[in-house]
Amino acid sequence: MLREFSEQYSEEGKLIMELMPAWKRWGYEEGIEEGIEKGKEDIIRKFLDKGFSPEKVAETLEVPVDEIRKLIPKP
Repeated sequence: MLREFSEQYSEEGKLIMELMPAWKRWGYEEGIEEGIEKGKEDIIRKFLDKGFSPEKVAETLEVPVDEIRKLIPKP
């Protein structure tokens, strides 16, 4: 679709094709951030599943205890 657009509107198409790497980079960086956040949540849940208190998890991982408590399943 982008190639068709660049063929029909050559000036605008060139600009879009130049911006494309920036879009890809932005998407990649956003994906990395989401992955890190998901990984952190997984680690917190594993600590909690092993019986660690929210306070101990917060101290060990150096994150606010409120962030830990948000991940505790409600009965």
